[in-house]
Parts: sequence; C-alpha cells; structure tokens
Amino acid sequence: MRKKPRNIPYDHDWHRLSKRFLMVHPLCMVRGCGKQAKHVDHIVTVRAAPHLRLDWSNLQALCHQHHSRLTHAYDQGRLSGTCDVDGLPLDPNHPWAQASQSEAIAAVNRRLPADPRLAALLKCGYVRGERR
Repeated sequence: MRKKPRNIPYDHDWHRLSKRFLMVHPLCMVRGCGKQAKHVDHIVTVRAAPHLRLDWSNLQALCHQHHSRLTHAYDQGRLSGTCDVDGLPLDPNHPWAQASQSEAIAAVNRRLPADPRLAALLKCGYVRGERR
C-alpha cells in the first residue's frame, strides 16, 4: 500500500487549531450568510506568509460555498475592486494607477497574480460585507 504524501502546512497542529477555531466560530463569518462553517480559511495564504499559518488572527471560518468562491477567485487572480477613500485603486498594477495610457493598456492585457496583501484585504472586505 502506498503512503499518502504529507501536506506539511496542514499537519496535526493545523487540524487541532482549525477544530478549536470552528468551535469558537461555528457559523460562516461572511456577513448575512449564517450557514454552518465547514472550513477555516487563511486570510493571508500559507504560501505568502508561512509564519502566519497557525496565527489565530489570520483565520476566518467559512461555509463550503464561500470558501470555494474565495479560493477560486484568488487562484484565478480575479480579486479586484479595492480603492482608497479617494476612489483610487490600491493595486499598483491596476490600469488607473498607471502613468500613461499605453501603460494602462499594457496593464489590462497582462495577467499578474494577486498581491497577497491586497488579496487579504479583499477577503476581509468580502467577509465583512463591504464588497460583493
């Protein structure tokens, strides 16, 4: 029988922590959802910040639907829509943040991975009900 490869970020310590987190936060943290939370999501991904892997403040409880939706959007690089109080984009790669029209056109046509800090900000905003 072949052994299953170990998924290091999700070891015994992670499973113990996620169980405790779901006991404290039994409902999906997305505003207005109210479904039972089934997943503990890292706000800043383990890949982007391995030191936050077991940090309670970097976790959020989500139902299966919201966890799938947020993870898929992040993996596809489709996180967008944050701006400051003046309406300017927080993402330096956003077309509006470019110095010229040609740079803006180039920004639209290039597909860059989501910045982990921006992704975390968007995930938190979504969960708090600030963005849909």
